Amino acid sequence: MLLQWLPAIRIVQIILCVAVIVFILLQVRGAGLGSAFGGSSTGSVFKTRRGVEKLVFNTTIVFVVLFALISILSAAIH
Repeated sequence: MLLQWLPAIRIVQIILCVAVIVFILLQVRGAGLGSAFGGSSTGSVFKTRRGVEKLVFNTTIVFVVLFALISILSAAIH
């Protein structure tokens, strides 16, 4: 019975994957190239997220958790 839901689960998984990629790329937008490779840039390491940055950060966490749960469900069904 659950096998008939597998195509719909795969589509949801693809949509969540694209959403996670987009939200991660939106977060990296503010980071400098040096800090992306482990270098320290003054003042950007400890930064308080406010407004839209906080919303994007929290939405990314929600989408990653949903993607993980859907992936586990897909593996359990298949």
